[in-house]
Amino acid sequence: MLIIRPMQPADLDDLMALAKAAGQGMTSLPEDPEALLARIQRSCDSFARQQRHHDDFFFLAMEDTEQQRVVGSAGVYAMTGARQAFYAYRLMTMTHFSHSLQKQVRSQMLHLTNDYTDCSEVGSLFLDPAYRGNGHWLARSRYLLMGLYPDRFAESVIAEMRGWTDAEGNSPFWDAIGRQFFEMEFDDADTLCGVGSNQFITELMPKYPIYTNLLPAAAQAVIGRPADAGRRAKELLEEEGFRFEKVVDIFDAGPLMRADLNDIASVRAIRQHHALAMNELLNDPTPAEQVIAANPDWANFRVICTQATEAMATNSRLAPASSEGLALSDEALTALQLHAGDPIAWIPHKLNSRPAHNLSNPLTNNSSNNRGRG
Repeated sequence: MLIIRPMQPADLDDLMALAKAAGQGMTSLPEDPEALLARIQRSCDSFARQQRHHDDFFFLAMEDTEQQRVVGSAGVYAMTGARQAFYAYRLMTMTHFSHSLQKQVRSQMLHLTNDYTDCSEVGSLFLDPAYRGNGHWLARSRYLLMGLYPDRFAESVIAEMRGWTDAEGNSPFWDAIGRQFFEMEFDDADTLCGVGSNQFITELMPKYPIYTNLLPAAAQAVIGRPADAGRRAKELLEEEGFRFEKVVDIFDAGPLMRADLNDIASVRAIRQHHALAMNELLNDPTPAEQVIAANPDWANFRVICTQATEAMATNSRLAPASSEGLALSDEALTALQLHAGDPIAWIPHKLNSRPAHNLSNPLTNNSSNNRGRG
């Protein structure tokens, strides 16, 4: 079975294998054991805290319990710019008009900006290629965590995507701008950011706007274009409600996507019930459906993708008489470390298959206090 849980120091070797498979360009998953261990420890510290902290970073692992190894990762930074300034380029359109020639000329400019400082950021999403098909719910597990504990995150959420590079890993945008000011290779600059050092950006990046029509055509063509391998990831973000707001990465011009936390589709779809065992159902239960279910306890957050059914409880010791709950198999309950009667959170596997629901569901064990413990 596949489960998603907080990353632990013992996962370092598996995480290194994922970083090697991810390759260059994924700065949030650097092929550096010290940097990865520091990220894991930062996440452990964040989950151990009971209140919001500017340095919070939550690192999730997808584990194959049969293989006993981590096969995927996903993360959430509670606040960008907490440790280092968060830089990006905003695309702005300038219009010039000549009355003598009766001619209008439109130009685009790249403005260095800190507009996305203090947003929450989702990232570090990578899945072992052998497990393709599970990236969808690995990504959505982050929104479950954020939706259950919104007080730990910002109202605005961003996702930074890898920009387009050619088959050899060359970035036309970097070659046109970054190389001229940093005097280093793209991979070298990428690696420096990956291990947590971007002070050189502040020191060397040009502060004045850059007209895009002065750039080579190849560089202009990739502004806002994700890497070929990231096109599906962009589609998943768009399905959740993220939008490209003409802000791009300063190195490779990859698109930055943004959404309001409360408007993210998975957050709006969260439902909370009591967990039920299949043998606690009344006759003729609702047909089973694929769901993404979570143990909503902050200290034991876990997520699985499984078959479940909404039904009525028959055992008043486990839930209020005739109360609605979510029934799962014994294997699924064990994976979530839940017992019948415990609070459970879930979202449909397919987006928009149900209307949005308020998180303050009376079936939960005081959901507002649960979030407050975060």
